[in-house]
Amino acid sequence: MSVWYLFEPDEVFTFAHEGDRITFGRDDDCDLIIFSAINGESLSRVAGRIWRYEGELWVRNLSEKHELWITQPGLPPLPPLPPRDPARPDPGPAQSIPGDLAYIQGPDGCALVVAQQRVEPALPTVLDDRPTTSMPPVPHELRPVAAALCEPLLRGKQLPASYEEVQRRLVNRSRKQIRDLVKRLCSRYLTEIPELRERVEARLRLEERELGLPATPSFVHKGVWYFGAAADPEDDVEIRRRRALALPDYYEVAHLLVRRRQITADDLHLLTPRAGLPG
Repeated sequence: MSVWYLFEPDEVFTFAHEGDRITFGRDDDCDLIIFSAINGESLSRVAGRIWRYEGELWVRNLSEKHELWITQPGLPPLPPLPPRDPARPDPGPAQSIPGDLAYIQGPDGCALVVAQQRVEPALPTVLDDRPTTSMPPVPHELRPVAAALCEPLLRGKQLPASYEEVQRRLVNRSRKQIRDLVKRLCSRYLTEIPELRERVEARLRLEERELGLPATPSFVHKGVWYFGAAADPEDDVEIRRRRALALPDYYEVAHLLVRRRQITADDLHLLTPRAGLPG
């Protein structure tokens, strides 16, 4: 059972034991901080609480001013959890979170992904360090493109490099070659680490619904991406605009490589030097 903020997939909260709980909102005191909301006031400072009870996850709306919505891919949204009434002693509306995959959404970009597998207590649970133990090294031939993708993250930014930025750092590679290398890199880790694949799938499903993308890739076999029907040519401009709002396909892979120190600042020497920056 795990929960993460859609745009910070490298920080995952697990609920291994009964009673485990977290709070989420825009306040620094929350366990899970919604960074997209910290400069606004639409999302409450402490918007909600998620906890484990009787082998499943529950969510409570702690806000006095906004609703929380729980949705599942491919299903109609559930009735929203209304705001808490400060005039009543009730701690706030709550409900169990259904399904193996669900989303909790609130104002100002609050989008939490909830993944849970309900198993009998006698069955063993998945170890939290499974991604660490199965983390394969970056192959020598893929290390330059991995370093180029991860360079902005190593310099403190939130998003990995775009294909255009990668090409500027690997001047001897064509755009097609770079895309092929990135695809090989992603396939390696999406194949070896099921939890990573689940996070990417969850993010893609939410983007598909929120942005109305008609041909979202899905992982069918060993991390190979299959796309749906092509969009109407007349919609090409609108679809390109929507896709520009989505995170890059390799977002989670790049963050994982940096977080697990598979790619570090020492690897930047593999890139073509550019004016004003080392390596």
